[in-house]
Amino acid sequence: MEHFNLETFAGGALSQQINRAIEEVAQNIQNPNTDAKAVRKITVTISFKSNDQRDFVTTGVQTNTKLAPTLGAVTAMAMGKDLRTGAVQAVEIGNQIPGQLELAQPDPSEASPEMIQTVDPSTGEIYETPVKQPHNVIDLREARQAQ
Repeated sequence: MEHFNLETFAGGALSQQINRAIEEVAQNIQNPNTDAKAVRKITVTISFKSNDQRDFVTTGVQTNTKLAPTLGAVTAMAMGKDLRTGAVQAVEIGNQIPGQLELAQPDPSEASPEMIQTVDPSTGEIYETPVKQPHNVIDLREARQAQ
């Protein structure tokens, strides 16, 4: 019996199906939402069905892939009932719990120093100078020496 060239078997359909299945597996492996260590499989089925005289065989080719399922996502929700209306409420909790105030940290780049405006009486020009902030550092050595 001659060897079959699997590249041209079934008009090249077998080779195309295997290449498509390998591409599916490769995309599934690269998907960050799947388990990296899960085993992926490609099953190739070649079926043969002969006629009653056994001189003619219908051959079918089929590939099936078994891919890693996507990982589930977890979130937290707060649920309750509005006592006034009786309506059920559900809210997804992100970084902020519903009903709590968010005390954002001030961004130092946004804060601009306070300015004092002074007018030069001879020219009428307005000068803005930053207000000197009080020095909040306490030198305990000076306090100790004063006693």
